[in-house]
Amino acid sequence: MVLLITGLLLVLLAGICYLSVRNSRDYLEMQMHSHAQDTATSLGLSIAKPLGEDDLAMVQTMVDAIFDRGDFVEIVIRNPDGDVMIRRTLQAPPHLIPQWFVNWLQINPMPGISEITEGWRRVGDVRVFSDKDAANRNLWVAAKQAFWLFLLVGGISWVVILLIVRAVLTPLRTLEKQAELICNKDFTGQQPLPKTRELKRVVQAINRMTRQLKVLFDEQVAQIEQVRNQAYVDSITGLGNGRFFNAQLQARLDSQEEPFSGVLVRLQIKGMADYNEHYGHDAGNLVLRRIGQIWQQSMEQIDGHCVARVTGTRFAALLPHQTIDAVKTIIDGAMTRIQRLDGLNLGGSNVKLFAGLSACKVGDDSTLLEAQAAAALERAQSYQSGHVEIYDESSHGDALAPSMPGISNWASFLEDVIEKQKVVLHYQPVISCVDQSLMHYEVLARVAVDGKLVTAGHFIPLVERFDMVTRFDRMIIELLIKQLKAQQDGSRVPLAVNLSSHSVREEDFDAWLLATLNHNPEVAPYLIFEVPEITVRTAHGKLRRLAIGLKEHGAKLTIDHFGTTNSSFGYLSGLQLYSIKVDSSYIRDIEDNLDHQFFVQSLVRIAHSRQILLTAEMVELEAQWDLLRRFQLDGAQGFFLGQPQPGKEAA
Repeated sequence: MVLLITGLLLVLLAGICYLSVRNSRDYLEMQMHSHAQDTATSLGLSIAKPLGEDDLAMVQTMVDAIFDRGDFVEIVIRNPDGDVMIRRTLQAPPHLIPQWFVNWLQINPMPGISEITEGWRRVGDVRVFSDKDAANRNLWVAAKQAFWLFLLVGGISWVVILLIVRAVLTPLRTLEKQAELICNKDFTGQQPLPKTRELKRVVQAINRMTRQLKVLFDEQVAQIEQVRNQAYVDSITGLGNGRFFNAQLQARLDSQEEPFSGVLVRLQIKGMADYNEHYGHDAGNLVLRRIGQIWQQSMEQIDGHCVARVTGTRFAALLPHQTIDAVKTIIDGAMTRIQRLDGLNLGGSNVKLFAGLSACKVGDDSTLLEAQAAAALERAQSYQSGHVEIYDESSHGDALAPSMPGISNWASFLEDVIEKQKVVLHYQPVISCVDQSLMHYEVLARVAVDGKLVTAGHFIPLVERFDMVTRFDRMIIELLIKQLKAQQDGSRVPLAVNLSSHSVREEDFDAWLLATLNHNPEVAPYLIFEVPEITVRTAHGKLRRLAIGLKEHGAKLTIDHFGTTNSSFGYLSGLQLYSIKVDSSYIRDIEDNLDHQFFVQSLVRIAHSRQILLTAEMVELEAQWDLLRRFQLDGAQGFFLGQPQPGKEAA
């Protein structure tokens, strides 16, 4: 058995050495031709004018400059008749490598050839020949290093194999102990057990190891969630704290690409100090906890909501894609429920509630919005308990219907956009943090208004308001499929497109999407669907079935805005995910925020342990990009890495 394994190992090492050198040769040959062709093309363009003017001295100077800077053996410039005008040749150095190696490699890179034209007149051609001796020397050094390395590895491996074979032939209980120490990332136990006594013991050990690994993973998740909760979650109510809320508000207002407009709400509870003095802090904390539950439950019907207890007696909410009137109705209902709490009706209780509202949208100043909401809240306190004050309603108007010249009816305008697919798609690159290559593009929609392109942040809230979001998502998907099918196989690049939570919850949307992918199997692997994290909580069952269906068709699913809902990370083990994208609220100041750095580093460990890619959004600074690369994220996007561009510019 040892001799057989040794023979196989030698054959394997020899094959690897042969393939490594051969592949390196092919790669170098291709690179040398590409380098020579690029040089010939560039040189041809550079000398076209002086050659057309018979300025051979200038041409000779340019040729010398190019020749001295590159690994070339010869550069030849001929006139239209084929006569040599300028030739620069490298004197070949003596061979430093065996001739048999040179003969075996047979490196023959094709020369770079380019015609030289001045205006419409052909004035000659240039031929550039790469120096293959340099490639031979490099490959000889690499081959020698590989040979000695393989020889060393082979010797060590032979000794190790001998020891392993001897160990395998000893009682298999030794293997049981080793198996319990192996870290297997698959948490599925093996059933049924083999009938053979020895193998049965091995499988039982593997099953025990699997269960232990699952416990370790759950403990890691719980530990990370505990640290996150200490930084971003209020310990009494379980809602987000002031730091979490401010980060979410800032991130939503800063993004020009993410559709956001809505209402900022501040809730003030007056009289809690007297309440605690009369009934104790435990009773006061119980009241605050119940108020937090009602505050959370009242906003659950709104997708993408963010609620928090920002200070001791002040709560806040950020409600996207809502009008002032609709939010006032919700807040009135919430305050009515709060006022009916048993704890607030105790004798002598003087607890009062007040609320202030302020409309907001992408691009607003968060500090100014906070001041407006605070001013509305202060005015509300001049009325009786339960009053809701709206800041400057007359000038704010409807935040969801921005006033734009040329559009009097947004509903009919958007209907026309969907029916005629009148959208302009822009593409923002997602760059690999590992090698800085292109991973995929995220598709961003624009619509033209009076000749100017309007970003999704202006019109998507209206699409949702007029109940057109599912039709809009379908239209974008159909448009992308047409675009991918029109491209040649080798030129296709994966595209990521956002799906709304509403579409995922729609009764027949998942069936339509999977049927569409089934009819277009050649482009399905190039589609990545991003859904906001709130979808996990509102439609987990449908999302899980959708993820399985997408994987069967070769498409991929990504969780967008990860970290915005304070949800447990446990769902990561139950979804077939391609990647998760960290919300921009954790990225925009990560270079200065240690809590955000810890959160992102923890996500890296969790995601990679589940074979899920981790990406980041809104990377705007070089310091952020350097930090994310050091944290070993898989990819990132943002204006620092590439702005959204139309198709041709993006390509």
